[in-house]
Amino acid sequence: MARPCRVVWKLVISPGEFLNTKPMCRKLFADHDSFDTAYLNDAYADDAETAAMVFEQYLIDLPENMRLLSQSFKDRDIEVFRKAIHKQKPGFSYVGLTDVTSKFDELQTHCKSTDDLVKYSSQIEAVIERINASTAQVEALLVSLKQAEQLD
Repeated sequence: MARPCRVVWKLVISPGEFLNTKPMCRKLFADHDSFDTAYLNDAYADDAETAAMVFEQYLIDLPENMRLLSQSFKDRDIEVFRKAIHKQKPGFSYVGLTDVTSKFDELQTHCKSTDDLVKYSSQIEAVIERINASTAQVEALLVSLKQAEQLD
């Protein structure tokens, strides 16, 4: 998946110690309230190029994926809805929206019939809003990734 991080060696010399070397990886993703940066740093290490490709593809696919999700929810088409959330789950994790992946996992488990779409409608609407609200932030992260890629 992700290549190992580029190791920066830090020399630490303490009294009574001959030489201690500790590898330190550069964090590609800074801490952010809206994203699972621990997951992102683990998945991509310092590979800005791969991360940028994945983020870009996510943003390309997002409008059609959201249209399909919203339309199937509006039409109360449980089969299309379940397929849509199943297909989209990994993509959200790939851009650090692991909370959306978890919520989709729960919805896929609980939504078995058209009645369940009604029963869980407030949760479905909330996760759709979460996705829509995060789009500009994903775009901003993509810009940062492309800048980081230029520095490598």
